[in-house]
Amino acid sequence: MATEHTRGTVGRLPERVVSDLLSSDRRRRLLGCLEDHGGCLPVTDLAAAVAAREAGTDAETVDPERHRAVRAEIYERHLPKLTATGVVEFDSMRGTVTLSRTGLVDQGR
Repeated sequence: MATEHTRGTVGRLPERVVSDLLSSDRRRRLLGCLEDHGGCLPVTDLAAAVAAREAGTDAETVDPERHRAVRAEIYERHLPKLTATGVVEFDSMRGTVTLSRTGLVDQGR
């Protein structure tokens, strides 16, 4: 699907796409963490932030096993969907995820 987007704006995605993207609690948390951290994080830090948000704790106190599980799920389930729709960009050389569209969670409401 070709969609036009610019960092910081939401070039409206079809409602069914937004609904699919936001159907996962973890994906919503991932997007929220990116927005809260300036729009760009290394995957490792993103996984720690998501796991911490889920556990209601600080990223530094997240169990290493939980951190690894969240990181694996981000790579396997969430990045493919988010990059395919242009919501995030993944730089494999740096291992960073950059938010390309802000306000997606608001669009889904």
